[in-house]
Amino acid sequence: MNALGRKFKNFWESPDSPFDLVLVGSVFFLLLFGICVMYSSSSVTAWREFQDSEYFLKKQLAWAVIGLVVFFFFANFPYKRLERFALGGMIISVLLLILVFIPGVGKSVGTYYGRNFHRWIGIGPYQLQPSEIAKLAVVVYLSSLIVKLKLKETRDPKKFILPAVLLLSVLILILAEPAFGTTMEILFVVIAFVFLFGFPVRNLLLVGLVSLPLAYLLISQVGYRRKRMEVWLDPYRFRYDEGHQLVTSFRAFLDGGWFGNKLASGYAHRYLTYSHTDFVLATYVEDFGFIGFLFFFALVMILLSRVYVLLKRVQDPFGFYLGAGLLFILGTQFVINSYVVTGLFPITGISLPFMSYGGSSLLVVLAAFGILVNITRKENIGV
Repeated sequence: MNALGRKFKNFWESPDSPFDLVLVGSVFFLLLFGICVMYSSSSVTAWREFQDSEYFLKKQLAWAVIGLVVFFFFANFPYKRLERFALGGMIISVLLLILVFIPGVGKSVGTYYGRNFHRWIGIGPYQLQPSEIAKLAVVVYLSSLIVKLKLKETRDPKKFILPAVLLLSVLILILAEPAFGTTMEILFVVIAFVFLFGFPVRNLLLVGLVSLPLAYLLISQVGYRRKRMEVWLDPYRFRYDEGHQLVTSFRAFLDGGWFGNKLASGYAHRYLTYSHTDFVLATYVEDFGFIGFLFFFALVMILLSRVYVLLKRVQDPFGFYLGAGLLFILGTQFVINSYVVTGLFPITGISLPFMSYGGSSLLVVLAAFGILVNITRKENIGV
């Protein structure tokens, strides 16, 4: 038994191939698995709206093909060169975020309560979501910045003005779309980098406490955010309007039971809004039950823990911080989406990696894992 344990430990911690097979295999399996789940979740809606049950599947497959090209590109592109493009990537992200507000270029979506969301740029029949690209740009930029700070290349406070302006510009523009969930994701990543830099945890907690009044104002003084908090606290009170998504999600989890139901036949597939995007996990559990949920959770944990094990041995500082930032933002996305669908977190509009319908999200997720595969190549990790 001990010999078997040692063999497993050596396999888990010491990849023999140039690319880590567990990491690459997990990404490919989750991509295929996620497309199948998205198809089941979207087929009823696609037929109702387009008379084509495969409408969303075809578009997601097209994005997946492009995403695989992006994945292989970043898996082979020398990741250290990304440090050179860190500033340019941030500037491009800011420009793209501005474009969503320009009529004729940006694509807005109105809601039944009168709010317009400006989150996309129209590219023919497809849409690009700049806030997803901005997340990747922020991680690369902060990784580059923290390496420079660690090397003590700059102590002049004036040199912090540009980074502060760029980060605030990204956050303000995303908040104005509005995309509060993505804003929170980026803020969490910034906090994670501050922690990695060595800032005392006690001081981080104090900063968080001091920021609570600002967070309260951002929620209480904006109508739709205040409404979302009310819905989150008592969804059944609003079950026939704003609380419909969450209440239907609860029903999907209940109806799924232990082993699920016949594919795409449940209540949530017919009546859950955005069942194939932000709430895809609810329809998945309705199809495959709690056992299916545990299976998906295990897949995600294998993937993220594998990245963690490999990153601990990365020798290059920029590679380590870049990988840690990507791991954190991907892990945060998995957690927040799961919490939203189960009612543990207010609805934020954050997609579930691999499973939610959406080209921009899928491209960024595959790009991120392509970079992670590159960083954790055998020649980049210590013995």
